[in-house]
Amino acid sequence: MIDPNNSRRVSQLAIVGPTASGKSDFALQLARCLRDRRKIPVEIVSCDSVQVYRGFDIGSAKPSPAEMGEFPHHMIDVVTWRDEYDAGRYADEARMVLAAIKGRGAMPLIVGGTGLYLRALFGQGFDENLPKDDDLRRELESVPTPQLFAELHSVDPVRAAQLHPNDRVRILRAVELCRLTGGPVSPQLIGPGGAAGQITPERAATLLVFLNPERAILHERIARRCEAMIESGLVEEVRGLMTQGCPATAKPMQAIGYREAATALDPGADLGADSGADSGLAQAITIATRQYAKRQITWFKGAGPDQTVTSLADYKSAIATLCAGEYEVG
Repeated sequence: MIDPNNSRRVSQLAIVGPTASGKSDFALQLARCLRDRRKIPVEIVSCDSVQVYRGFDIGSAKPSPAEMGEFPHHMIDVVTWRDEYDAGRYADEARMVLAAIKGRGAMPLIVGGTGLYLRALFGQGFDENLPKDDDLRRELESVPTPQLFAELHSVDPVRAAQLHPNDRVRILRAVELCRLTGGPVSPQLIGPGGAAGQITPERAATLLVFLNPERAILHERIARRCEAMIESGLVEEVRGLMTQGCPATAKPMQAIGYREAATALDPGADLGADSGADSGLAQAITIATRQYAKRQITWFKGAGPDQTVTSLADYKSAIATLCAGEYEVG
């Protein structure tokens, strides 16, 4: 529950939580409350590693045109799949956006589930000087993903446990770091614990609200969302991206939903356009999403949230309490 006695004055809010926890709807209701009852203008800043890519709409659950028309939205459709994009770049760009919003006398409302981006934004232990080696990278590019994952698991099982076995981009980068540093690199990476609770100026300015609804209900919501994505045309979206030249190995294509849909479109895959195939695809995405949600929950618990809402039934009262809070605006 939200603590009604929290008297801390902040200049921005962040609504975080696992996939399908209702972050976007919670944020919109809170934004309407702040606008209508408190006369506080609100602008929404996405904190999602897939929503930054143009054309990746259905699988990333981007806000609808109507929602984006109601409140200004930022950090959505920033780059194409051809562009290099990471947490460091997000942090740099999002900080400029936040400063501009505050300069307009509005309240920034950060919304998303990418803990890596959020921690980078807060400046909590994010090291953009981690080593790179182009020659080693080229060498690793020729190694099959299963072999890379096996190497990572043997050297750094902690980092391997955080990644999907088919997430080639992150697996390759982790192996590169392990080889360059001569051992496990999890403490150097951004993850739960460690510097996550560090109170930097950016973190101090933020009231961090963690939505963590009942596990059974969350699983039901995940299943419904995955089915809805298929019905809304996720496979067609992925087919269109691939037709435009986006390979299955592109970074945003490694995101859950896109990865499975791209696999389904492989000529050798036993998945077509029939309802049975759609059902199998939805199930595969659901399983992967549940696993990811579990990691998100662990991450945000370790991030030291200011407030945690643990039941969907409490969302309405939490929004009312947050709306009545004291904020530094303008």
